[in-house]
Amino acid sequence: MSTRRTFFATGGLLPAAFAAPVPLPQPAPTADVFEAAFKGDVARINELAKWNPALARLRSADGRTPLHYAVDGGQIAIVQTLSLLGADLSAGPESPLLKAVAYADPATAFGLTQSLVINASDPNARSADGRSAIQIAAKLGRQDIVDLLAHRGASGPEAERSSAERVYFGKRHSFDLDGNPYSAPDIEGLPQDFINDFVRAAHGDGVKVKRLHKIVPGLVGARATWDELAIEAAAHMGLLNLARYLAEHGAPVSTCTATLLGFPGRVEALVKADAACVRERGAHDFGLIAYTAFAEQRAGIADFLLRNGASVSAKGMGGTALHHAARKGYVELAEILLAHGAEINGEGVTPLATAVKAKQDKMADFLKSRGGRA
Repeated sequence: MSTRRTFFATGGLLPAAFAAPVPLPQPAPTADVFEAAFKGDVARINELAKWNPALARLRSADGRTPLHYAVDGGQIAIVQTLSLLGADLSAGPESPLLKAVAYADPATAFGLTQSLVINASDPNARSADGRSAIQIAAKLGRQDIVDLLAHRGASGPEAERSSAERVYFGKRHSFDLDGNPYSAPDIEGLPQDFINDFVRAAHGDGVKVKRLHKIVPGLVGARATWDELAIEAAAHMGLLNLARYLAEHGAPVSTCTATLLGFPGRVEALVKADAACVRERGAHDFGLIAYTAFAEQRAGIADFLLRNGASVSAKGMGGTALHHAARKGYVELAEILLAHGAEINGEGVTPLATAVKAKQDKMADFLKSRGGRA
């Protein structure tokens, strides 16, 4: 039975347990979504979202979305919140990315840009007069943003001059758990907000994921508006059992996910079939090597990936793979990362400081013995 027929098996209606309306308090009109976005009022945005998450796609009188207002206000947290509510990250009249790269404060500009492009905002967005985001960033002398845009797929001479590693997704949705060619299910007619809710749940609510999956099995291959599948959400959250459940029920298994699941044979097959897979990134731009630490430590896979060109210093939210290993107390993995050139100190919070905060005493002692500083 196709996914489409499964969805409409009850006439397009969900079972009563899911279809019954849930009374929600009407939000007090103290701040509309545009004002809350500009001011950075996350609590108000979340309050309004309980009423209707589609507010993330509302338009003001001049055609702008709440995301435009969040960028104008320099509100990085709001950009992230609206992204997960299903905002159009490249919405016109001009993409929010164009204002983000040019925000007055350079650090905020980078944070806004990063929050947009790692969640599928078009890195090649152009202004009404034809200027690209990377051209604007280059003219302002913001090389960190130029490199970020080049990394996420921006084109042009500015990108060609950048030394940033280019992200690669060539085999992201190519194979299932057994290495068979993956075929996306038919989910025509399924509302995007329903898909988004499924992927949001995969960040921590396994019970809800399984319940929704039973209603619409094809959800395992459905992509949220921020370019993430449920299995990819479970993977970067380190939810090993949930990721395994989704893989066993037909979700595509990328190099990142195979690493998280601990299937060295699948990882090796992917890399040997296409060496560029070592440049794969997971959802939200998490580096491939970080997936060796998100759940159980995958020291052997880490060694294979690094010997085949994976970046040991790839950063994502939460730091490098060594930071993640330090947080979990994975000494064996940390040894391999350091053997392949992982930076033990550097700028910002160090792996040793991370281990101390997480009360990973054995890891802290190990890092100190290797010259780590807190």
